[in-house]
Amino acid sequence: MSGTIRWFIDNPIAANLLMVFLLMGGAMGIPALDKQFFPEFELNIVSINMPYPGAGPSEVEEQICVRIEEAVHDLSGVKEIRSTARRGMGQVRVEAEAGYDMQRLTAQIKSRVDAITSFPVDAERPVVTELAHNHHMAIVTLAGDIGERQLKELGEHLRDDLATQPHVSMVQLASPRPFEVSVEVSEYTLRRYGLTFNDVVSAIRGSSLNLPAGSIKTEGGDIQLQTRGQAYNRVEFENIPLVSTRDGIQLRLADVATIIDGFKDVDVRTRFNDKPSHNMHVWVTSHPNTLETSRVVRQWVKDTRQHLPSGVELAVWQDSSVPFKSRIDTLLKNGLGGLALVFLVLVLFLRPLLALWVCVGIAVAFMGTFFVLQYTDVSLNMISLFSFLLVLGIVVDDAIIVGESIYSRQLEGEASAKGALNGTSIVLKPVMYAVVSTMIFFIPMLFLPGEMAQAAYSIPVVVIFALLFSLVECLWILPSHLAHMRPAQPSRYAFVRRLEAFRQRFATGMTDFARDIYRPFLERCLRANLLVIATFMVALLISLSLYFGGWARTAFFPAITSDHVEVEITMPEGGAFSESLRVLHQVEAAAIQIKTQINSESRFASAGQAVGHLDSRANGTSIRVIMEIRSSDVDTRQLTQDWRELIGDVGEVESFHMDFTINERGHPIAMVLAAPSVDELRVVAGELRQALGSYPGVYNISDTLQTPREEIVLDLKPAAENLSVTLASLARQVREAFYGAEAQRIPRTREDVRVMVRYPEQERLSVQNLSDMRVRTPVGDEVPFDTVAQVDYQPGYQVINRLNRKRTMELTADVVSGTAVPKEVINDVIARHLPDWQSRFPGLSVQLDGELQEESEFMGAMIKFMGLAMMVIYALMAIPFRSYFQPMLVLTAVPFGVMGAIFGHLILDWEISIFSLLGVIACAGVVVNDNLVLIDRVNRLRATGHSVVESLLMGAEDRFRPIILTSLTTFIGLLPIMAETSMQAQFLIPMVTSLAFGVLFATGVTLLLVPSLYLLGEQISDRVLHRRRPMPDVIEGA
Repeated sequence: MSGTIRWFIDNPIAANLLMVFLLMGGAMGIPALDKQFFPEFELNIVSINMPYPGAGPSEVEEQICVRIEEAVHDLSGVKEIRSTARRGMGQVRVEAEAGYDMQRLTAQIKSRVDAITSFPVDAERPVVTELAHNHHMAIVTLAGDIGERQLKELGEHLRDDLATQPHVSMVQLASPRPFEVSVEVSEYTLRRYGLTFNDVVSAIRGSSLNLPAGSIKTEGGDIQLQTRGQAYNRVEFENIPLVSTRDGIQLRLADVATIIDGFKDVDVRTRFNDKPSHNMHVWVTSHPNTLETSRVVRQWVKDTRQHLPSGVELAVWQDSSVPFKSRIDTLLKNGLGGLALVFLVLVLFLRPLLALWVCVGIAVAFMGTFFVLQYTDVSLNMISLFSFLLVLGIVVDDAIIVGESIYSRQLEGEASAKGALNGTSIVLKPVMYAVVSTMIFFIPMLFLPGEMAQAAYSIPVVVIFALLFSLVECLWILPSHLAHMRPAQPSRYAFVRRLEAFRQRFATGMTDFARDIYRPFLERCLRANLLVIATFMVALLISLSLYFGGWARTAFFPAITSDHVEVEITMPEGGAFSESLRVLHQVEAAAIQIKTQINSESRFASAGQAVGHLDSRANGTSIRVIMEIRSSDVDTRQLTQDWRELIGDVGEVESFHMDFTINERGHPIAMVLAAPSVDELRVVAGELRQALGSYPGVYNISDTLQTPREEIVLDLKPAAENLSVTLASLARQVREAFYGAEAQRIPRTREDVRVMVRYPEQERLSVQNLSDMRVRTPVGDEVPFDTVAQVDYQPGYQVINRLNRKRTMELTADVVSGTAVPKEVINDVIARHLPDWQSRFPGLSVQLDGELQEESEFMGAMIKFMGLAMMVIYALMAIPFRSYFQPMLVLTAVPFGVMGAIFGHLILDWEISIFSLLGVIACAGVVVNDNLVLIDRVNRLRATGHSVVESLLMGAEDRFRPIILTSLTTFIGLLPIMAETSMQAQFLIPMVTSLAFGVLFATGVTLLLVPSLYLLGEQISDRVLHRRRPMPDVIEGA
């Protein structure tokens, strides 16, 4: 390595060309990088959806979900199977093991599901889909009061047009009801004409069709024969012949039925700024460029608005480029501010030109990283951009150590080239090991489990490449520049000379401080090294007790604020749609009040509306209202609280959730209970809710085991057997009357439209309509429903959840921050109650879910990988140091870096989250660097014949300046982001806090604790080995 360093010093053109190559490569690589707001992550989920029209949840569970589960549960790579059975639909989600081949698993699942032959006849074909992470770019909303059909047709036309634009992969039109042709025949009409639903269905199928009839081979060629009688609209269906008599009288469909060419009978209401609306979601499937997609979509909207009907508006919102540009501005502002502060600090203690070359090294390392990133899976997003800000204070460390060493050599009188070579060679080993150890500490972040760890994947990639290029720069480029740096000359300008004198006072002041204050203080510490060690250990124990004792606020998932706030409410299944509309109006009214209140504030008057569009949707029992936030100065957390207060009591709901983040954090307490029977789950759920409610700070306790609603179960009376009416025949006739018999599907331009034959709506609204129905016997007789059928009211569940082939219930709860630790609450509840529950209900199982489950997996993996990383670093250092003890000294900085991170969060009052823990990993990689530099210098001095104490005092004094500068530049460089008040930077600050305060506290460890431990080790070693020679490290006067 020394030969390479000498070659670049002797060939400055090569060093300059290498620097230019990295700068140009980075400049060319930035445009090639994908640009997105938030990084993507693998879902590893295969979804199987199977509609079973008209079936209840119990039937869907038994005949759909259970059969799919049994078919796929034994496949390799299956981690978890979740199923949901609800009215008319069964859904099974198969989660794969991390790293398993998803294409292979999807193919195997599809093969197994297709091989199932016992599905109900009326069920539709299962749809097997691998859930892929597509990039959501924006929402384009079409709103206007022009009629439902016209609005949907216009939306479909605009959707197809927008999907053809460049940088747009897919456009999804959300919320419109499917078209449907409803043929409504009353019971009275059926009896009057002696018809059945099957007669009507057969007539439609026999007359409304297009069929090829072959061809005629003539001398002139083949002539195709076709039958074209397909009915496409209401008039054509009305003219379908139903019955023809011998006397020529024909009964048409219009004579016995009302044909409605409309929409499927589902309860949906969508509004945008109080107008009927449809949302068009813009997606990009691969290689996203949020800036280009936004530009194309906004230009398309601008051009399309000119051709819209009167009263129709087209609006773009939830544009991912807006927060992306905002985050870039924030990070650039803080990054440049941090760089400027680092430069000022270096200028104060080193030559300005040397400080400039050190800072140029940061740019070289960053541009080299950009050059390489285009060949990885890392995109430009808010996390990867933050990584550059995080590594700003790290990549400068090795350059400072090398630059300071060269500077010291040149001050001692060595020639420029010789001083550069000797200065670099002296610190070569500690710099190399410092960079390698930092990289090793970051490598475990590549393998941590969980969605948030996947989102943070770009952090170690960026940091590792930046460190690698910083090593290239400080060993090959920087020495060449400093070797040819001219000696400092007095300036001709008096102002510049005064500035130089001011700077010189700082530079000499640090040297004087190290000699006159630090060295004597260290000498006293070495005399009382046991007291120093005990003091640091007490401080470490205090910090850990503050964390584990619950004094520090914790939240595994940080709140990453979004550009919108949304409310999601689930009403009781099976409830009236009018009740859903009542709650929707209540939420909308509160939203309008909040919007008016905030937009009227004087601070937002000049910038336009701070709160923008309101989008609301009610679909059956699901309610969702979204409020757009346009200004980053709006405190979305406080807005969410105010909105909730204004909404007030909404009555009985299954769930009520408000969210202002882009990563739904879920509930801090989430448990999944599995048992053989629902009754057992209900008993345990009640007791568990009561147990959780007894803990202070635990609130909003809810579970997915909904209150059962009455459902009608049909059975046969004894008279049915005499009339040859079977249960299958009864069920089919009731289904045809109240749900409908599907006669056919009409192929229209953009969708297949069902043709359904059923009772009119007024004959399907009450239970009494069942009694008015007539049941047809096999011989064609009509008998009253009550004669052959028996009605029984039983409680039934509207939604049935299953986990790993068992019926389950999920119980969730929220915790007031600072009042209770969720994991401790769960552990206490399980320890107190689980043995009793399992003794009463054999087969009951309880497991963590959601945030707690991911936190448990993450912490376990983090401890394992960090331990492995420390073992690797220990081995790497033990070999060159030729010592078992000295690598342990180097690694002592790691726990004390954790101490600094905890105190930093307490001082700044931040929650300790997953990003705080990632910051601890980053801190661990940095804080060992100073220990390496110090111990390497002490060893060199001891090798020249100095005693242990003399080596410690001289080495600490010699390395005082680089240690202080590296720690100070790391801390100072991160000050701007720690002082940032904008909402978009809030989730980044905990990670920065861990790194900055960890490095700051670990500096004291390096300067005081490490020398004390070094001396203690030598003292113990001398006594244990019973050395005969006198100890060379006895301190005079001790």
